[in-house]
Amino acid sequence: MNKEWFKDWFESDEYLEIYKHRDDNDAKKLLKLILNNIEIRNKSSVLDVACGAGRHSLLFAENGFNVTAFDLSKNLLRIAKKKSDEQSLKINFFCGDIRNLALKHNFSLVLNLFTSFGYFESDDENFALFKDAYNYLEENGYFILDYFNAEYLKNNLIKKSVDLIDGREVIQERHIDVNRINKKIIFKDIHRVIKYSESVRLFAKYEIIDCLKNLGFKLIKVYGDYDGVCFNNELSPRLIIFAMK
Repeated sequence: MNKEWFKDWFESDEYLEIYKHRDDNDAKKLLKLILNNIEIRNKSSVLDVACGAGRHSLLFAENGFNVTAFDLSKNLLRIAKKKSDEQSLKINFFCGDIRNLALKHNFSLVLNLFTSFGYFESDDENFALFKDAYNYLEENGYFILDYFNAEYLKNNLIKKSVDLIDGREVIQERHIDVNRINKKIIFKDIHRVIKYSESVRLFAKYEIIDCLKNLGFKLIKVYGDYDGVCFNNELSPRLIIFAMK
């Protein structure tokens, strides 16, 4: 499997096709959950790490925050910028690699949402995000990680699904290989077959929390979904961690 799978997949039009069903409902729930659990002033600075097409960035900007957001995919950033311009929102979007950050100022809130974590082969590369988040936070600033619950995913894995999207057959095959969830995505029509892959590290809750605490973060809350239900290792689909510097 291509170790840099995310570069091709997130830049593709097929990625947008397969996830176009996403609406703002989960993003709005998560925004509400965040604002109900942290103390942050209006116009505070927010960094959205791996912002994708900007669902969360747009909502934070709408609610009066000064948002900086970046992603590796120029295609997703183009969509985010277009939506931002349509709503006359001032968001500082830029193209950047989560592994090579060089920002000039600190933030009151750093976000890493919707499983934008665990893509890399080495744990050091993956956990570098937490170190950067700590370094770029103001004193008493907040870091929020929204990641899948690995235990729930293992117990509820759908090994294969087949859908018809815009006239194309889309086959998704998933399997767990030691400590990673791997997925093949195949698009088929009468003209051609296009293949992509995903591979995300399966971190247990304790591994993530131990790393955060070792860096100096204070754990505030852990939720298991966007409705704010307390985390349950067997039943929760998400792992949403609130930490403070």
